Amino acid sequence: MPAAIAIHSARPDEARSLLALTDAVNAASPYTLHAAGERPSWHGGANPAEDLAAFLATGLNALLVAEVDGRPAGTLTATGGRFQRNGGVATVALGVLPRHQGRGAGTRLLGEAEAWARGRGLHRLELTVAAPNQRAHALYRRLGYRDEGRLRDALRFGGTFCDEIVMAKDLGPAGVPEWGPLLLDAPPAAPFAGLTVREAQTGDAAAYLAYDQAVRRETPFLMRTAEEGLTSIAAARRFLAGQRLDPQRTTIVAAVGRDLAGTVSVWFGGARRIGHEASLGMAVRREYWAGGVGKRLMTAAEDWARGRGAHRLSLWVLGPNVRARQFYAACGFEEEAVCRRYALIDGRFADHVAMGKILS
Repeated sequence: MPAAIAIHSARPDEARSLLALTDAVNAASPYTLHAAGERPSWHGGANPAEDLAAFLATGLNALLVAEVDGRPAGTLTATGGRFQRNGGVATVALGVLPRHQGRGAGTRLLGEAEAWARGRGLHRLELTVAAPNQRAHALYRRLGYRDEGRLRDALRFGGTFCDEIVMAKDLGPAGVPEWGPLLLDAPPAAPFAGLTVREAQTGDAAAYLAYDQAVRRETPFLMRTAEEGLTSIAAARRFLAGQRLDPQRTTIVAAVGRDLAGTVSVWFGGARRIGHEASLGMAVRREYWAGGVGKRLMTAAEDWARGRGAHRLSLWVLGPNVRARQFYAACGFEEEAVCRRYALIDGRFADHVAMGKILS
């Protein structure tokens, strides 16, 4: 007799039972991102119900629950893009108890997630799957997800590294134009002296605010627009103070006198299975392009990550930004995945390119 499967949207009052279900999935499944005992992405504070309510209240996210024959079987988390340019994208994470796999719960959860995404006008659903997880990979392909690349050594189970496959499903609309390659020219190099590369301090707040506003106005292919950047010295100070307090992250600045020519932020993920990977986000003021600032920042970022045991560096760059892709390639990064039609910029879609570097 076919299993009776019911799907419902999670409620804050069932947060603790969902934590128990998620922990059971993580304990029983060898390829989940989070290990047993680690918190799911929606729970970061002291009160699970409040955390779940806040997660859902953004309007960007969803948490779906599957029951098979009246018993909890699994969950699907959909996390929407936070910025204007990736607001049409949601990342899904599926987890089903092994004893309920193959009974249709995963298929139903993914179908409900697609209906939720279409109802909100999203144009793309994406996910990742551990390369050895052939059963899940086959399910996603059967439901219309395509492979977009392979992130080398992105996961570690025990002492073994394994690759992670990036997959996505295009939800439309058709006919939207796409950005082609755009090689932005550097302006004539202005002479400068006294470049200092160091970790940012809270006293850099005013300079950091001016830099952040300027770089987002002049560089068309950053994920956050100028309107979504920092808005006050106080906001910049809070950001920099947070970086200083967290040993798993830093922001490194390239200072010329009182001005900032460029910055790179580096951070490690919270889950143990990705604890070997350091992620990077870099930008340089256009007047300092081709002056060696980016190379100095990248060297400092790599040294910081190596000193904390990183095995892998990763970053993302928007596809049309040919100059940045060439720069990162020259620094030893390889293009590993191309996420098609990811960002919507001025009415045109742009790909999102994942690049990685394995540290020996």
